[in-house]
Amino acid sequence: MIKQTLSVIFPAYNEEENLERTVEAAVSVLPRVASKWEIILVNDGSRDRTGVLCEVLAKQYPSVTYIHHPKNRGYGAALKSGIMAAQYDLVFFSDSDGQFDLAEIARLLAWGDQYDIVAGYRAHRQDSLHRLINAWGWRMLVKLVLGVPIRDIDCAFKLFHRRVFERIQIFSVGAMVNTEILSQAMRFKMRIKEVEVTHFPRLYGKQTGASPRVILKAFAELLKLWWKLRHVSEDQQGLYLSAEMGQNELSIRSDKVVG
Repeated sequence: MIKQTLSVIFPAYNEEENLERTVEAAVSVLPRVASKWEIILVNDGSRDRTGVLCEVLAKQYPSVTYIHHPKNRGYGAALKSGIMAAQYDLVFFSDSDGQFDLAEIARLLAWGDQYDIVAGYRAHRQDSLHRLINAWGWRMLVKLVLGVPIRDIDCAFKLFHRRVFERIQIFSVGAMVNTEILSQAMRFKMRIKEVEVTHFPRLYGKQTGASPRVILKAFAELLKLWWKLRHVSEDQQGLYLSAEMGQNELSIRSDKVVG
């Protein structure tokens, strides 16, 4: 009997041509791998019909919910919103562009009992040459600066135990978010397993991860992250515990006001 409960997060920015196909693929797979599941769509200030499609899909499928960012806040901010909304024991995220075989979630779940994080890596990346060169250079830089040896650090096919985010914080709003999460995980000696996954060419829309603006922003965030990691304490409270403390503090303040 399947006992795993799973929250699936799809950040989406201008993905009107891909989102419906991606959600339908997930809906067909998830009942086979999880006893309870949800899909959280995060529309990150899209300028096309992505936001409308999120609402349509939520009406069509009871297990689909959505979050709207009125303005584009960045990939990291979208992922954080989804993680904060997740309610199940395991948290998975992928992109909304249909470049992964969602049936391969089962490959990650197979290692879920033994590891805190299961990270997919693209064995044969279906990207242009300049994106491959950028990815290689970035991986080498992250390894040099932060000491993180993950082979495909930005692969958008990752599974986390909920407890991971009781320790890990997310401050990056852009493309640095994967590096931020995994560098903290290594700092806290969390167990990480890498699993090969299939990668498909993008059929529709335009990727933004390799634009000069995104790359420059990622470099700036890398330096900030290096500095922050020097000051991370062993008793750091992650996203979930910080949120609970904030709610408790607000409740106490409200009680004082009412009293």
